[in-house]
Amino acid sequence: MTGSPRESTESTDPLPGDDPFDVLGIKPSFDVDLDALKRRVRRQVAALHPDRFTDPLEVDRATRETARLNEAWKSIGNDEHRANLLLVRLGGPAADQDRSLPEDFLQQMLSVRFELEQAVESRDAEEIARLTAWSDSKQAELRERVRTALSELEQGTADPASIRLDLNVWRYIQRMRDELASASGAKRSGG
Repeated sequence: MTGSPRESTESTDPLPGDDPFDVLGIKPSFDVDLDALKRRVRRQVAALHPDRFTDPLEVDRATRETARLNEAWKSIGNDEHRANLLLVRLGGPAADQDRSLPEDFLQQMLSVRFELEQAVESRDAEEIARLTAWSDSKQAELRERVRTALSELEQGTADPASIRLDLNVWRYIQRMRDELASASGAKRSGG
């Protein structure tokens, strides 16, 4: 297992038929103790190390199980992916089923991306920092709104379509965060 999962636009879809919550043996929830889970997954992966087995069939089984654990960790350890998994599990639309965005959002993002391009071209560290703070704030706001709405959806009091809308916006904000990280030369966690 590698370090903390990096928030990105990379797919972290689980292997077919493998629900990441089930693979990791945890209750489906947005609120997951990621540090404790990471330690548990590391112990499981260590116990499955191929050097612990002599039988080629056991080595193969351990290798496949390690891959399942790592894929599940990538999905659950990433807030956005975990939220997407929960939404679908609770009967909401998957990202590929509903790509809707709030009215005027794309226009706002075009404007912000133009500001980002200008800041990168001119190497304006102050403007890049301002845009980074804006994206951090926006993502934190979305994270909390989605966390609350998923909890309400479990109780039957939230609209899955509005959660999907927020998750679609979250994906755009994360792409911008990735670009800002590249522009500032630093890795950023999506947490």
